[in-house]
Amino acid sequence: MSSRTVASFEEAFNQKVLSSGRILVNQLAILIKVAQMHDLRNEAVEKAADALAATINSLLEERKGFSLLLIGEYLFIEDIRVKYNVEDFNNFDLLVNEFKKRKLGSLNFSTSVDKAGLILFVSLFLSSDTASEEVYQALARRVGEAGLSGISTEELKPPKASSNFEKIVDASKAATRAYIRTVLRVKELYEGIAQGSPADIRKLKRAVQSLVDSVYKGEQTLLKLTAIRKKEDLMPRHYTNVGVLSLCIGKRLGLSKYQMARLGMAALLHDIGRQWLPRVTGEDEELDFSALEVLKKHPRMGVETLLRLKGLNEVAVSAMIVAYEHHRNLDESGYPQVVEPKEINVYSRVVRIADNFDAATSSGIYSSIAIPPAKALAIMRARSGSYYDSGLFELFMRVTGAYPVGTFAVLSDGSTGVVCSSGRRGEGFDRPVVKVISGGAKGEEVDLTEKDGTGQYKWNIAGTLDPEQYRVNIYRYLI
Repeated sequence: MSSRTVASFEEAFNQKVLSSGRILVNQLAILIKVAQMHDLRNEAVEKAADALAATINSLLEERKGFSLLLIGEYLFIEDIRVKYNVEDFNNFDLLVNEFKKRKLGSLNFSTSVDKAGLILFVSLFLSSDTASEEVYQALARRVGEAGLSGISTEELKPPKASSNFEKIVDASKAATRAYIRTVLRVKELYEGIAQGSPADIRKLKRAVQSLVDSVYKGEQTLLKLTAIRKKEDLMPRHYTNVGVLSLCIGKRLGLSKYQMARLGMAALLHDIGRQWLPRVTGEDEELDFSALEVLKKHPRMGVETLLRLKGLNEVAVSAMIVAYEHHRNLDESGYPQVVEPKEINVYSRVVRIADNFDAATSSGIYSSIAIPPAKALAIMRARSGSYYDSGLFELFMRVTGAYPVGTFAVLSDGSTGVVCSSGRRGEGFDRPVVKVISGGAKGEEVDLTEKDGTGQYKWNIAGTLDPEQYRVNIYRYLI
């Protein structure tokens, strides 16, 4: 076989991995889950195994064998990382954790497989004694004794220092994972409360710890994620965005890790009272007077809800205060009205800023129209000192810069681009990094702090535009 033919087969395999890799991981996770719930002869187990076998065998059409590997926190098929969407996260997370429990580093497929072989493997996999130090050795021995055709395993080992995968496990990837995990945990909690299920806050606590770590190590990645607007999981994303933005302010306040965790939890739970109210606004609706009056009940209902949650403990007081106060303004306007005005808690003041900014720049939170980030920031700045704590708002400006991530900007040379970073050389200035989408530097990221040979800035922002009017999908330039 010529090298050209080998190369073409390899390319065909790689293309299949890109299109089918996440399907394979989801199918394997689903097979494991249904095998845990049902007898192995159950129709649901057989259907899951059939679907997985079809995907594996399709990949084997292009290659004699391949491996599904666990490296760090990520899954790979050969040397291609299998990427996931938000809706896939639970399945990917399950598989990573189940592999780790059994110290399984690689699942190898060398010949075509059938549902019977896959069901047998999963039964051996699930019956492993995960408390044993020799869990992998026992699993490998049982797989060998079972005589499974085309299926073998390798033990989990840490990647070598020279591994090409090292660059994958970095702060940006960890921040993305922390963000997605938080969205899902928030969604689970809020949906459970709305359905009347007993709510347990402990999973959300663990997600907050990861989010706090990522604010220190991968803040710019988190800010990009907060700027992405999608209809799916609108409210869980909003609550997570409020958490991220609040923590970014908290970091600049010099809060301790313990205080950051309390702030993060309070931010994620600030609107928990809304779960008991009818939806008062949608994508194409505006709040009318009656809807607003209904909405004004949610701070008090939030406190009542938090009192019933399990696992809050020391963060309960902060969460309840923020839930109650986050719509009150410094000038004593806002709601709920109080008989004796008192100083608003600092966490509430932080969340007030983060909540208002994210809601203003999103459609479907309080309005059907999203305000461009730079314009929203300017409106809020005009209210600094009356609605918002002016000192905290200045810290927020250091987070966002004058042109927040996601701003659709026109540069001085006529180019247009999307702000993708608040800047590489400091904070709180008006010279961000812009991804150019039209004009002479199309496709490049330009740092507006760069100067030419005469000491003049190479680029300036001449103005901002509404991406909706120009049908520009900001999302594609931020991921």
